[in-house]
Formats: sequence, C-alpha cells, structure tokens
Amino acid sequence: MTIAKNILGSIYFIFGALIFLAILTLKYKIIPSSYFAFLEVGTFVSLVISLALSLYFGKSKFFSLLLGILFFFLIATHPLNYFEKFSYASFWHIAPLFCSILFVIISFLDERGIFSRYGAIKIALSVLVLAGSYLYMQHFSPSMQKALQTKLLHVSLHDFFQTNDFRLIVLTLCLGLITLIAVFTTTKSQKAIPWIFTTLCICFLFFQSKNAFILFTLVASIIALCALIADTYDMAYMDTLTGVPSRRSLEESLLKLGQKYVIAMVDIDFFKKVNDTFGHDIGDDVLKLIASQLCLVKNGGRVFRYGGEEFAILFFNKKEEDCVMALEAVRKAIYSRGFTLRKKGRDEKTKKHRNDSSRAKKEKISISIGVASAPKDGNNPEDVIKKADIALFRAKENGRNQIVTCSTTAR
Repeated sequence: MTIAKNILGSIYFIFGALIFLAILTLKYKIIPSSYFAFLEVGTFVSLVISLALSLYFGKSKFFSLLLGILFFFLIATHPLNYFEKFSYASFWHIAPLFCSILFVIISFLDERGIFSRYGAIKIALSVLVLAGSYLYMQHFSPSMQKALQTKLLHVSLHDFFQTNDFRLIVLTLCLGLITLIAVFTTTKSQKAIPWIFTTLCICFLFFQSKNAFILFTLVASIIALCALIADTYDMAYMDTLTGVPSRRSLEESLLKLGQKYVIAMVDIDFFKKVNDTFGHDIGDDVLKLIASQLCLVKNGGRVFRYGGEEFAILFFNKKEEDCVMALEAVRKAIYSRGFTLRKKGRDEKTKKHRNDSSRAKKEKISISIGVASAPKDGNNPEDVIKKADIALFRAKENGRNQIVTCSTTAR
C-alpha cells in the first residue's frame, strides 16, 4: 500500500500520466479541432510562464531548452511570419534533428545559473543551434529531403512510425543519452529533461501535425512547470545533504497532528569525534548513511533532519510500544552494519597500500534515541519534543546506543 502511494504521489508518475493523456487525446480525437486555437494560446502562455520561472530561479538549462521549444512552437503555429515560403515537410525533417542536438548539448553542461558566464554560454549555444535549424528550414530542398529519407534499417518500421530511419535513429540515441545523463543528476528540473524530450519525440515519431505539436508542447511546458515547482519545494522543505525533510517541514507537520502521536529524537553518538578524526566530508557521509537507515524505520515513521547530527521521527496514530520496537530494529541495524571510514587527504604512498588498517577502518556507529508520546490531557507538540529530548539526554547519560522513553525517565 505504501509503495503504491509513493508511486502515485511521485512527480514522475504525473509526467507519465500527462504524456499518456496527450496520446489518448490525439488518438481518439477527444478535443475538437476548433478548440486547438484556444489551446495554442494556452500553450504559449504556459511556455512564457515556464521561461519566466526558470529565469527567476536561475535554471539556465531549463531556460535554454524552453527557449528552443518556444522557437519551434512559433514556427509550427505561425510559419509564414518567419518564412516567405514554407512547407511543413521541412519542419518535420529539420526540427527533430536540431531539437535533439540542443537537448544533448544542454544536458551535458552543468547548471551554474543564468546570470553568469556559463549561463551566457548555454544561451549562446541554444541560439546558435536554433539559427542553424532556421537556415536549414529556409533552404530546405527536395535533394535534402531525399538524402534524409535514405533507408538505413533493413526492417521497415513505417507502419509504426511516421518518420524516416535517420530521424528515428537520431531521436532514439539522443533520448538514451539524455536519460543516462539525467540518472546522475539530483534536482527534479534536471531529471525532467528526458521526460520533456520524450514528449517531443512522441510527436516527432507518431503524430506529425500542427495540432499534435501544440498539444505535446503544452505537455512539455506543464512538465517543466511541475519540475520547477518541485525544485522550489525541495529547496524550502528538504534537507539538501541527507535528502530527508528539513526542520521546516517538521514544524508544518506538527501543525497537522491529531491527538495521538509519538515523537522520537535521534542523535548520532560521538559524532564530533568522527568529524575531528576523519574530517567533515566523512561526517557528511555518515549523516547521509544514518539518514538512509532511519528512513527504513517501520510502523509508518517519518524522518526529519532536526539540526546538526540530530533527527526527529514522527509516528501518526501509533502506540508507543510499537514505535519503540520499530526504532529498536533500526538502532540494532545501524550498530551491526558498521561503516568503512577513510581519512581524506591521503598521500600517494598511502593510496597504494589499500589494505593499510590506518587508512580504512570498519567503525561502529551507534545512535541514541529518546521517545515521547502525546499526553492524553493536552496536545502541545513542542512539549512532546522537549520530553523526547530529555529522554534522549538520559539515553546518552546511560551509555548511549540505546532507547529511553519519556515514561522511563519519569519514574
């Protein structure tokens, strides 16, 4: 049930659903052709808003790609404003190729803001690619069309795709490359790039019409908007180091609590010693590892980064004894797991001796946990957190690597 809820709540499920709905809309002609004039205006507005937001948040990659999509959208919808003579054959031959080039180039470049040298380079490259596509469409000829339609595959796919072999190969290879690059990125906006390109690829491969391009461009702009909003949410409510919700997210969750809940405060034992011995980079790695282990807690616990090496786990409508059992399982798992900690700044001689025990050690990392439940005669989450902190302090006083509940400390 939890897995299904996570999938349905994922932003990538929304992306897929939007693309699927667009395909169904075109296949079964759900939207009458007369309505596409209104849809065209909506698509343009959506693109402009996406461009404005990417500019505001300094997303140079998104801004460059959306600029390209807007360029092709304007040509597809109002070609005679830009060309004295125009055939849609030139658009469906040239746009997929140059769109692929644009997405691959921008995907390879790092995100370093718009108002910088790197941002200017991205925009300049985008303009260069778009200028090249414009020139090729302007000077498109029957000989160029014949060359692009040269059969390259031994198997005929024309019954399935509305495109030639060359475009099919280019789009497929570029989509695979863009997806591979996105796997190693972290932000929602960068991971959304393959989804946006997929949207355009579907149009280029299966639906080569003006109305189809309007609809799929609208879907691409909505995906861009969703990704930008998701990035903004992550910046405000997610801890960038550990990837778990931040203290601000915890504070908002506390406002939504009912009468029955349990709060656990978790602290990494001797964390200062880890930082002093192995360096802050290793300390950050330990924080990330502990956070990932805490997220495996059962009984519906939600993990938050409270500050420093301290985490909070919130259980909704759960019994304290069940929560303690779930927390005990995580505590034991963390202690038994162990972590290989390596000092930073090793010299070359040290690097050659990879079995040197002074270079890499299997260290035991433990956590202490304080647990408190909501009182029956009141509902003040701040007081419950304070009680859990007192229980945590008692756990550390008693030797660490253990769980102490508020009811235990009261005795």
